[in-house]
Amino acid sequence: MLYELSEKIYKLENEGKRVIRLDIGEPDWRPPESAFRTLLDSLEDGRDRYASAAGELELREKIAELHGCDARNVVITPGSKWGIFMLLKLHLKSRDNAIIFSPHWPAYELICKSLKANPRILKLKSEDNWRINFASLEDAIDSKTKIIILNSPCNPTSHAWGEREERNIMELASERGIPLLVDDAYRDLCFRRRKERQLGDNLLIANTFSKTFGMTGWRIGYIAVPAEIAHKAVKLNQITINNVSVFLQMAASKAIEEKMKFAEKVRKICKRRAEIAAGILVRRMHFTHPNAGLYLFPKLPERIDTGRFLRRLLENGIAVAPGNAFGEYKQHIRISLCKREEILKKALDKIVEVVEECE
Repeated sequence: MLYELSEKIYKLENEGKRVIRLDIGEPDWRPPESAFRTLLDSLEDGRDRYASAAGELELREKIAELHGCDARNVVITPGSKWGIFMLLKLHLKSRDNAIIFSPHWPAYELICKSLKANPRILKLKSEDNWRINFASLEDAIDSKTKIIILNSPCNPTSHAWGEREERNIMELASERGIPLLVDDAYRDLCFRRRKERQLGDNLLIANTFSKTFGMTGWRIGYIAVPAEIAHKAVKLNQITINNVSVFLQMAASKAIEEKMKFAEKVRKICKRRAEIAAGILVRRMHFTHPNAGLYLFPKLPERIDTGRFLRRLLENGIAVAPGNAFGEYKQHIRISLCKREEILKKALDKIVEVVEECE
């Protein structure tokens, strides 16, 4: 549903219609200037040939240092989505199941189904502040459970679970001998800075340069995993993508050097936009206040027909994502806060106006 909506909007834009896109999690900030310079220098130096399927050692060593592991634990991927696909493919067979906390990024569920595995959805509630019920989690685990997926901060809620809650999930997964796949795409966007996640025996880390550094179209990410899993992932790269372009890897390597300073700047942007959005939307919608970027996941009044609301909003040149793209949340919408403040305020005011119109 989310991907179909995106293609529909691309078509409208190609036809000349202007749409303020609050449906897609694409940061509007640009990558570090040094990353651009390094990319161009790498091209001039001829770094545009076939290369290692594992990724460039320079980049893998920097990532390994972040996660307290060795470069052999790191594999460079074309965005984190491919890394997540590989890890699910390596752990799931037909009729196995993966536990997914919902609301959730739809790719998790779709990948599982493409592998003929069963996504086992644990629905969380906004009125519980998206708290994980550990009794329900334990009950959901059976002999066919081969992996648990944790996305914290979560897309679409921008809710980051506390360190104790995350640790409890890790300990439960370890006790049951089940790998825990953590999708850390938004970890740098927590309003209160989190330490880099350290690799453990039972942990599978997937991350991307898309969100923190605004490098969405560059398609570069990585996984940090136990060595035997990394070895299998390299084999998958060899028979599919072969390698991520070296000039992109060199640019990403340069970006990492500026990560702490750059991420702090981005966190401030995200927090400011979340405060602005909350101040406007609270007039007509209920939502949990996020503790990270990039989204809000408000709930429309029950009397509003969500489909009609979304169509009316698009007629006004604004796109948001429907809540049921992320699970059983048909009265919710996901609003991406990835526009400059003046554009964002205008769009949010219009959203409130359309809510009032549809009531």
